[in-house]
This record gives sequence, structure tokens and C-alpha cells, in this order.
Amino acid sequence: MIRHFLNPPNWFTSASLFCSTYAMALLITGDGGSAVLSKACVLVIFGGVFDLLDGRVARLTGRFSEFGLQLDTIADVVGFGVAPALIVYTWCLQDLGMMGALVAFWYVLATAFRLARFNVAKAEEGWGLRGHSQGVTSTMAGGSLVTLVWVCNDYLLGVFAPSALTVAAIVAFVGLLMVTSIPFRNFRDLRDNKIARRWMALALASCLIGAVALDISMWWGIGAVLYLTLGLADGIVVAIHHRRLSKALLLDEIEEALTEGVGDDRTDEVLID
Repeated sequence: MIRHFLNPPNWFTSASLFCSTYAMALLITGDGGSAVLSKACVLVIFGGVFDLLDGRVARLTGRFSEFGLQLDTIADVVGFGVAPALIVYTWCLQDLGMMGALVAFWYVLATAFRLARFNVAKAEEGWGLRGHSQGVTSTMAGGSLVTLVWVCNDYLLGVFAPSALTVAAIVAFVGLLMVTSIPFRNFRDLRDNKIARRWMALALASCLIGAVALDISMWWGIGAVLYLTLGLADGIVVAIHHRRLSKALLLDEIEEALTEGVGDDRTDEVLID
């Protein structure tokens, strides 16, 4: 077990788990005010940064392990499933009673199912759309939810307050996006995809303008809105194109098989004659 503790990628995964644990501890021991909620949201976002770094550290150091993969999955369920659900519930969903608890549970369940599907698909190599993930990743989903809470309790505090039902609908929809098969960009093909690089540059520029002109929280707020809206539109287009391409390839294979079959029949007739 000591060698797992000494594995550098696991340090970053553990740091991500610490951030989410500390965020939940603040909610339990705090008064649930705007300052506490904002701090908890920032901790989850920092957890997301550490989560993005652990895989890169594993590739750089060549220290990838199955233990690290399982640890990362557990940390993601806690950090981007349980923690965001608890933050949103403390902020708004608790006003809905049992319905709010069920919505929070649905989000945690969707996170667990999404991560389990990812692990199975990775083992079986069942997802072939390079540069896209199958559904929204748990990191982006959790980051989007806590960003909503952060912006509403910081920059938009006293200006805009969504209703509990609206928040419940958003949480349920984000959970659905995690378990859907709609492809969402993960930008792992940036080196080979010029269009993806341009969109990424435009999105980062928009986030920077929002952070400088409005508030630092708007860096994440604008990023979340752009990713969920443009990402969903892009995913639908990519899914339709991929389905049409798959059908065309299937028809070509069938036509080729039929052509070869006809040729074999004619050969047999010649041999018989």
C-alpha cells in the first residue's frame, strides 16, 4: 500500500478528494450563508483542477496504475457528485423538501453511473469518437453546478436569485447530460483539430473578458454556459454526422458483400457448365 501513497499521480487525486471533503465540512459546520457557499464552490473547482492534473502527471511520469484509476473514480464520485449535490441542496433544493432530496440523489446517481460506464467503455474500448466524451464528464458537470451557486452567491447576489424549481430542473438536466450518449468535446484532439483550437481560443477569450470586466467568478460562469450550450449543439451535430457516416459505411459493406456474392455465383455457374 505504501507504494500507492508514494505514487505522484495519487497525490493530486488525494488533493482533489481533500478539497471536496473540506467543502462538505464547511457546509456541515457553517451557517449556510453566501460566503460559506462561495468558499465551498471554489474548493470544488480547485478539486477539479487537481483532477485534471493527476492524469497528466501519470502520463508524464509513466506511473499509471489500475489502483490510481479506481481511486480517481471514487474521488470523482465524492468531489463532483456528492459535494456539488450537497452544495446545491444546502443553497436551494432543501426548500423543496423530499423533491429536492430526490433531485440531489438523482445527480449523485447519474455521476456514479457515468463514471462506471466510462470505466467499462475504456476497458472494452467501446467509444470511438476521438476528441469527445460520451456525455458530459463528471468534472465539467460538477464544476458547472458549483459555478452556478458561486455566481449567484457572489457576483449576482441580490441581483438574481433563481427559484428552487428552476435550480432543480437545471440539476436534473445536468445529471441527464452525464448519462446520455451525446458526445461532448474533451479537447484531447486540439493538436490535430484546427477548428477545435479556434473554438477553444474564442471560449477562453470570452472567459477572460468576463473575469476582467465583471468578476473572477464569471471566468467559470461564462465557461460553463458556453460549454453546456455550444457543447450540446456541437454534440448533436457530431452525433447526427457520425450516425449518417456509420450507416453509409454499413451500406457500402453490404453492397460490397452482395457484389462479391454475385461474383461467386457466376463463377460457380461457369465451373458447372
